[in-house]
Amino acid sequence: MVAKTMRLTFFMLFLSVLTSYAQTNDAMEKEREKYMQKQMDQYRERVDTYVKLLNVDEFKGEIIKQKIDDFYKKRNQIMFSEVYQEYEKKPMVDQLKISHFSDVKELYTEETIASIQRFVDDNKGEIKKLQKTKTKKNN
Repeated sequence: MVAKTMRLTFFMLFLSVLTSYAQTNDAMEKEREKYMQKQMDQYRERVDTYVKLLNVDEFKGEIIKQKIDDFYKKRNQIMFSEVYQEYEKKPMVDQLKISHFSDVKELYTEETIASIQRFVDDNKGEIKKLQKTKTKKNN
């Protein structure tokens, strides 16, 4: 009788721990998705702001947005890939920076391409730089 009670107690304890772990895991997953969505919204806002500050027409702006999105997708595939070693990833990303925007060089000036390259490296810094330049031109 005592053995049955002990087994039943351990079984109930196991179920309660398992249930709370599953709930915690679900909560963490929801929190992670919420965080990723927030990051994606901020990223989209920065890209939109950057394209507006570049003063290019709507068509060229859309091309820039698509190329930047594609670059970040490829960069993330490299960085989060388990195929490559850590020391291989940085040179691959550097090569991607050079080669990814080469097919649109004839659409934009050298200054715009250089600005895009800087945006890919440090998007917040490049936006601030363009905003300062724009306010200097307006004054």
